[in-house]
Amino acid sequence: MRVPFSWLKQYVPELESPEVLEERLAGLGFETDRMERVFRIPKGVVFARVLEASPIPGTRLTRLVLEAGRAVEVVSGAGNAREGIGVALALPGTELGDLKVGERVIQGVRSFGMALSPKELGVGEYGGGLLEFPKDALPPGTPLAEAWPEEVVLDLEVTPNRPDALGLLGLARDLHALGYPLVEPEAPFQAEAVPLPFGLQVDDPEGAPHFTLGYAFGLKVAPSPLWLQRALFAAGMRPINNVVDITNYVMLERAQPMHAFDLRFVGAGIRVRRAREGERLVTLDGVERLLHPEDLVIAGLREGESVPLGLAGVMGGAESEVREDTEAIALEVACFDPVAIRKTARRHGLRTEASHRFERGVDPLGQVPAQRRALGLLQALAGARVAEALLEEGRPKPPDPIPFRPDYANRLLGTSYSEEEQLSALRRLGCRVEGEGPYLVTPPSHRLDLRLEEDLVEEVARIQGYETIPLDLPAFFPAPDNRGVEAPYRKAERLREHLAGLGFQEVYTYSFADPEEASLFRLPPFPLRLRNPLAPEKAALRTHLFPGLLKVLRENLALDRPERALLFEVGRVYGAGEGRVEEKTHLAGLLFGEGLGLPWQGEGLSGFFLLKGYLEALFRRLGLDFRVEAHPYPFLHPGVSGRAWVEGEARGFLGELHPEIARALELPPVWLFELTLPFPERPFAFQDPSRYPLALRDLAVVVPEATPYGEVEGVLREAAGPYLEALALFDLYQGPPLPEGRKSLAFHLRFRHPERTLRDEEVDGAVARMVAALRERGWGIRE
Repeated sequence: MRVPFSWLKQYVPELESPEVLEERLAGLGFETDRMERVFRIPKGVVFARVLEASPIPGTRLTRLVLEAGRAVEVVSGAGNAREGIGVALALPGTELGDLKVGERVIQGVRSFGMALSPKELGVGEYGGGLLEFPKDALPPGTPLAEAWPEEVVLDLEVTPNRPDALGLLGLARDLHALGYPLVEPEAPFQAEAVPLPFGLQVDDPEGAPHFTLGYAFGLKVAPSPLWLQRALFAAGMRPINNVVDITNYVMLERAQPMHAFDLRFVGAGIRVRRAREGERLVTLDGVERLLHPEDLVIAGLREGESVPLGLAGVMGGAESEVREDTEAIALEVACFDPVAIRKTARRHGLRTEASHRFERGVDPLGQVPAQRRALGLLQALAGARVAEALLEEGRPKPPDPIPFRPDYANRLLGTSYSEEEQLSALRRLGCRVEGEGPYLVTPPSHRLDLRLEEDLVEEVARIQGYETIPLDLPAFFPAPDNRGVEAPYRKAERLREHLAGLGFQEVYTYSFADPEEASLFRLPPFPLRLRNPLAPEKAALRTHLFPGLLKVLRENLALDRPERALLFEVGRVYGAGEGRVEEKTHLAGLLFGEGLGLPWQGEGLSGFFLLKGYLEALFRRLGLDFRVEAHPYPFLHPGVSGRAWVEGEARGFLGELHPEIARALELPPVWLFELTLPFPERPFAFQDPSRYPLALRDLAVVVPEATPYGEVEGVLREAAGPYLEALALFDLYQGPPLPEGRKSLAFHLRFRHPERTLRDEEVDGAVARMVAALRERGWGIRE
């Protein structure tokens, strides 16, 4: 949200500076994404009044005669160039960025300067027409920078739970709670007791729990005054005309969207209903939209029929928009169901300032004050006459009182605020405090986020200042049924630490998945679909983690080309069974790139062996048995695919991504694993390291090519006896002089006795037993 400093200062006149404001807002929980200075109007730009406007024959250009302290001519190609408006005129010699304005002849007309659009002037993004001012906004020839000074704008991050802060008045109220005096905006007007020329019918009170219609007539549509245009441009909106600009101004002030309908198209009244099958509406953006039966529409009652005039809470219709010749309007200010507005906006791909606010919720009691504020401005700026009566449907319920205990707040926060400090902070926020403890606190209607006692406690901490909360950790005595609840978290953290220690980097990916990706990754269709997804590509819940890791790798490879990557994620996956959702926790990992430093690099298997080695190291640290046996998976390479076993239980898979999937994703070879958590636990046993020397031997075993390494290791360990401390494979060899179909596995053997020095004959005896066990299997020894 863009917050112009000078505009906010109208409500909080004692604000010291934009820098102080940024600090105060940060303390209140509103982070400033950036602060920028806008409206640096160049020297040489003056206010000018258009005296004459005549088309240049054979062109789309217009010859303008301007009063700018003296009469001058300019040529303009803008479609809105016409007599009777004020414009921004750049005189010859003015520098507009890289452009230097000069005097030149265009189509036989000497153009003395240039009439500017908002984009050319640098105050907005619109470049499709001239920036229009009232013709008497300033004395002709006045430098525009004098009436349009530089502005500082803070771009705030407003959290979804604070919809009231999407209006500058909401921010001002929070600043008032810090001690700044607050000036409530007023726009008094003289109302007339005239009959209303329209009625109101609300068919869907759930979709529109509170709906009001005001009546303004005799108004003159014209460009808005400079101060109003400047405020809207600073807030990121383009001025249209005084009527539309007033509705936008009040929306930005009060976080209450509103819409003005040209009364000529309203007919006998307004009807709020759901759309009918097949109905269409051309919205203000010029797009014809097929309405959905769940869309809430504002319809006009004409000749016994109700004709859609706008998408409620999202965008008005083009037919009933305010035009130059509009003389009377029906002003809609309503409270709509946030869910209905969000669904409608998403269905039609529309995200507007109005829908953004309605989706989060508006003050249910704020419609009448917003009506009066807008009607007062219409009378002041558009010369409107205003009807005293308002049409109103719905009676929104005021907020319920919330029990509040100051001692509980201190206990929860670990503070020692006095009762008066806490109650005073709540009163400054607009809460009504009653009772004598426990107190009953009724929040203001615009604070939709205050529903629980804990919400009030948070407000006390926020207004008192988070920096006043002690840094000491409070004493924690868990209830008996809570003891040990942190164990799964600690186990997961320990697992993360082990993986990080092995060189893996943790990533976090979305739990949402694209339903179309199931076929790409050769997975069954995702069983769980979202009714209201954030986007089509996030319409299902994932069943595996590895697709997310592959996306992360792909995105990073598009930005850079690392030689190697080790990634892992611990996250939830989702399935369905017996009419209920099944939620499991998985651990998945990914290895990309070789350069592994292994003594063998054959047939692309080095990545598999390295990833398997990482997992063996992980489970060795966890004290668990881990092994892999060949097993096909549709998403893994047919020849490099295995089932992972932990403590004799099948836990997942390990292998190379299937080459066809890798080609579809434009990825090089990638190795993956995914395992189901939690792993079983084995009691930790500490053993003192031996003081005695170790004995080293080497042994090369010749076995059939298809013999798994794990089988050979098992035979060696079983035959060696209790003093074999470790064995490590250091070489794999195939070729002459070995027979075809045989391989040699060479091991380093390490023996040690925990309480004495081993004798040579003991070590040799252990090696002899190992050789005998190998020969019993029909295996040989490489001499």
